[in-house]
Amino acid sequence: MKADMSLTYDAERASAINHEVEIRSLPGTSRKRIFKNLGRNLLKASRDHIRQQKTMTGEAMKKRKYGRGKVLKKMGKNIKFYASAKNVKLTWPNRMVAKLAYRHQFGVPEVLSASRMVNIHGTPDYQKPASRKQAKALIKSGFRVSTGETFKSGANKGRAKRRKPSQKWVTENMKMGQAALLIRKLKRIENPPKRWTVKIPARPFLGVTGANASEMMSNEIVSERKRRSKASR
Repeated sequence: MKADMSLTYDAERASAINHEVEIRSLPGTSRKRIFKNLGRNLLKASRDHIRQQKTMTGEAMKKRKYGRGKVLKKMGKNIKFYASAKNVKLTWPNRMVAKLAYRHQFGVPEVLSASRMVNIHGTPDYQKPASRKQAKALIKSGFRVSTGETFKSGANKGRAKRRKPSQKWVTENMKMGQAALLIRKLKRIENPPKRWTVKIPARPFLGVTGANASEMMSNEIVSERKRRSKASR
């Protein structure tokens, strides 16, 4: 996928959102100052959306599927804006991060493969302790461990009693490779897929709504005209 995330506001965008002030009538230095201030406001708004875990429209962001941490937590640190006399653009210097942001902004699914996961995370060390994610998957799949006791009577007489282990027990007593193999067996996965699709819910966090952008632009143009008027006296 070639698309990456960037957001550009310019005079044409201003017109498209029913902006009535003719920004092109201002000199280049004024236009650049307006777009630079607009960039600062858009950057702050985007970071606030991540910090507050809300979208541009004020709705709560879809939470991550695994874990309890905030989504897009590190995404806000490296957003940059580039202002000129023609426009201001918000994006990320790292194109891979920009692509990831694009997926979250619009809810674009991602196709992964075993080879790509190795390229991203490196070859797994199967001798490391099982992860908490693996522990959850094992327990959810019905994994049980022996209690060290046997049934004294009934249909199960002589058989070992089993119990559901805690996540801590799994991470302390099993290796990553063991856990992976057991998960496949319990889920009856005989031929793991070479490629799979990860659904990503839309979390529009970059920028602001059209109405807010229009208000920001109006305020900056009014401020710039006042500044020019004061300077000319």
